[in-house]
Amino acid sequence: MATAFLTARVVGQQPAPVENVSTFEHRSPEDERKALHVPPGFEIQLVAAEPDIQKPLNLAFDDKGRLWVTDTVEYPFGAKEGEKPRDTVKILSDFGPDGRARKIETFADGLNIPIGLLPMPSANEALVHGIPNIWKLKDSDGDGKADVKEPAYATYGHRDTHGMTNAFSWGYDGWIYACHGFSNDSEVAGADKQSIKMNSGNTYRMRPDGSHLEQITHGQVNPFGLAFDSLGYLYSSDCHSKPLYQLIRGGYYPSFGKPHDGLDFAPEMVTHDHGSTAISGIISYQSDQFPAEYRDRLMVGNVVTNRINQDIVEWHGSTPKGIEQPDFVWSEDNWFRPVDLELGPDGAIYVADFYNRIIGHYEVPLTHPGRDFTSGRIWRIVYKGDGSKPVPSPEAVDRTKSSVDELIEDLKSPTLPVRMTAANQLVARGGDEAVAKLRERALGPGAGPTSQVHAIWILERLGALDDASLFKTVDGPWQAPALQAHGLRVLVDRPTLSPATRSIALKAIASPDAHVRRAAAEVLGAHPELAFVRPLLDLRQSTSADDTHLLYTARKALRDQFANPGVWPGVAAMKLSDQDRADLADVAVAAPNAAASAFLMAHLWNTLENPGNVARYLHHVARHGEGSIIPSLTEYVQNLGQRTSTMGGGPGSQLAAIKEVRQGLAERGAETPADLRALAMGLVSGFLEAKEAGRVKRGIEAVGEFQLKEAIPGLEAVFARGDLPEEQRAAALAGIAALDMPLGLAKLKGALDDGSLPPPLREAAAVALANIEKPEARDAIIASLATAPERVQSTAAAALVRRKDGGEALLKAIADGKASARLLQQRPITIGLENAGIEGVGDRIAKLLAGLPPADEQVKALLDGRREGFGKAAADVAAGAKVFEVRCGVCHQIEGKGARVGPQLDGVGGRGLDRILEDVLDPNRNVDQMFRTTVLALEDGRVISGLLLREEGKILVMADAQGQEVRVPADEVEERKTVQLSPMPADLAQQIPEPEFYNLLNYLLSRREEKPVK
Repeated sequence: MATAFLTARVVGQQPAPVENVSTFEHRSPEDERKALHVPPGFEIQLVAAEPDIQKPLNLAFDDKGRLWVTDTVEYPFGAKEGEKPRDTVKILSDFGPDGRARKIETFADGLNIPIGLLPMPSANEALVHGIPNIWKLKDSDGDGKADVKEPAYATYGHRDTHGMTNAFSWGYDGWIYACHGFSNDSEVAGADKQSIKMNSGNTYRMRPDGSHLEQITHGQVNPFGLAFDSLGYLYSSDCHSKPLYQLIRGGYYPSFGKPHDGLDFAPEMVTHDHGSTAISGIISYQSDQFPAEYRDRLMVGNVVTNRINQDIVEWHGSTPKGIEQPDFVWSEDNWFRPVDLELGPDGAIYVADFYNRIIGHYEVPLTHPGRDFTSGRIWRIVYKGDGSKPVPSPEAVDRTKSSVDELIEDLKSPTLPVRMTAANQLVARGGDEAVAKLRERALGPGAGPTSQVHAIWILERLGALDDASLFKTVDGPWQAPALQAHGLRVLVDRPTLSPATRSIALKAIASPDAHVRRAAAEVLGAHPELAFVRPLLDLRQSTSADDTHLLYTARKALRDQFANPGVWPGVAAMKLSDQDRADLADVAVAAPNAAASAFLMAHLWNTLENPGNVARYLHHVARHGEGSIIPSLTEYVQNLGQRTSTMGGGPGSQLAAIKEVRQGLAERGAETPADLRALAMGLVSGFLEAKEAGRVKRGIEAVGEFQLKEAIPGLEAVFARGDLPEEQRAAALAGIAALDMPLGLAKLKGALDDGSLPPPLREAAAVALANIEKPEARDAIIASLATAPERVQSTAAAALVRRKDGGEALLKAIADGKASARLLQQRPITIGLENAGIEGVGDRIAKLLAGLPPADEQVKALLDGRREGFGKAAADVAAGAKVFEVRCGVCHQIEGKGARVGPQLDGVGGRGLDRILEDVLDPNRNVDQMFRTTVLALEDGRVISGLLLREEGKILVMADAQGQEVRVPADEVEERKTVQLSPMPADLAQQIPEPEFYNLLNYLLSRREEKPVK
């Protein structure tokens, strides 16, 4: 039997190809097991499979050693209104020596796509997510089935069903930590009605009794998995940002279009992405069942590449650096989808396998008939070695019946889940006996740091940890750093510090160990006072640059001292060096109050700062400063040209500074001072007249940013220049229309009708006209359709149908024979018509298309032609990278290069040639909910469309088709709607010369990062 499980790579065995829709056939559980490969000495065992379970989502062990699983047949669509959902929570037990669960019971049914779950210490109750709440499910009569279902936390968004809330995990502190998933908006509260609001990726924690919850970190795109290590650090696995993060409480992490809090984003721990943007499930290996070299390794499920990836942790002070290792599991079957990993009490790893032909939520239509709804497996990975070491039995240990003495002994276990279970049981039912014996046996010098760590947390949870006991664990270089760090973190959640604990924290901030210093900084940040400013400055300045996590924690703690603006007068009285003031300014920008603005303004006058910091600080002053500070702000910007020239700045930096001031003022609802507006106009004129195209482009952008009508002659001159790129001339034309509508109408109509102009200029004229809510603008577009070339017709019609009146006008023109019915074969146009709210539009389109070949044939012909052309082309990866930088980098990012406006494209090559062709040539085929076009109708008649990135005070921040930010005052918006169109241009096939297009394809396909296989 062992030969069926023990796997070393042999000739002919290869990882399955990455496919959006697998071309492989469904395998039985036994056949799939033969296709799974683990390192020599390991064995993979089947725990459960269909029909006993369906599609598993999250796993969790209870305190009886039983394995709980949420499974689904509903995903990806929730049950319809009025129908009983069919999803369940099941409990697996009575494990055989081969790992197989011989008993599987349904604890709860009638759930709607349940993901996160966690059994309570009683083992007859659990917190379980199911649309739209986290429910308390309880078996009150002992029959093994939940007969109580009450909302514990409500209400969670479920617009997107592949993240929602997941990965419920016990913390050392007795809270339950969890992830909030992609795209959804949730406003959630417990019994205390103190709600938190979360959009898309976040992490948070909640009390097991349903009383209260609070946010832990902000951002990430779609975190799906949490794990603690022995030092108490929390790790997450995320999709689309980085596969691994060590989370810093209160930190902000990258997400699509979201800003940070002024401190910049919290640091990364890896620079690679494991060749995928879909990572789910994570463990930090905290046991001794595997060989010693596996201790502390981080493992994540990779559902796209059908692997379990692993990283070893290399410490730089308190900062972990994940070093990529050969994959821990790889498969010859690309139906293998490891969506969750769980470290068992036996030291084995348990894997939830969402066995499926298709895994992508957006990459493949949700209605695709190839999706599997019933197959699912759970695997157990155990180390057997050469047979000389006994393999732990999966037989469950019921710790709900263990004595206090037995539970205290369990605190020495090398396996973290065992220690967490023992801690929860001691808190739940240990009482005074547990307190007395923990103080006597688990805190003593002979207990060892592992037991002591849990003992202090248990006593704190029981309200029995006195300062003297805590002092023994934290004070003194002889204590293990991990124990000291845990002892300090106990203080973070206390309402106040006593004189003794305050002294402990201040002493620890200068510890020789970086982990201890970092924990001490967390304590000082949680209990701000003026006296902590100096030690935190010292910590900030003594921390090496490669300890990024300690640096961020120190900066955050320093910033948190200024949550109370009354601290600033005390700072003014301190003796500060230039470096001190620079470090205070660096964090003051993240303190949104007028006192911080006053400090920053004074700092700018007294210090020669680099242009980047100047812009950050000026924005803060304009946004949060007292009204009386505005004259000083204006004077500073007026003199900035001379100051920044010595720092490599000049007019560009001065213009950037004015932009930040204007944005800050707009966010507070204030106007830009006339002096600054005049200064901006002078600078912009110089840019518009420049010979360099880049400077001209910046000038055009600035005209729009500052709404400089007086710059119209300059824009007219730019439009007339034949030496400039066509897109810049087009931008100048659109800029005129945005500033002066009557003049713009005349010029746009003339440009649209001018057959001597290049097509891109005529298209830009059509789009700008369509964005003007005037009958004469609409009529000008309709009139042009009779004579304009197809390319211009298509762009004009697609822009026209964004509004109902434009759609009606287009349909009438086609019916009257004044426009080609073939326009209705183009997806952007038909989608626009469908979104316009035109009654009976489907029937009208069908009638007008009668007798014409289907629209899909045109798209198919384009795809087929480009696929064939690519096969014959001698494409160049390096040249393709340049095409990406110019054509795509304004919105997309690969390997840290480009802008993160649209989806990040790391690992995009794994999608294959066909999917990349579809994404580029037909971008509206699969439009992610997070990247649909928002259309704003303004009071002055203009229509602005693009990707809504964020809202900053009273300003809506959009990204246009070129990836440039457009800022719109919210009070000028008359109507706002989201349509099922991608902001990505639908005519890239025409925009990009064919040889460049093939170079781009070659570059995108090369971004797949082949993985080493062990």
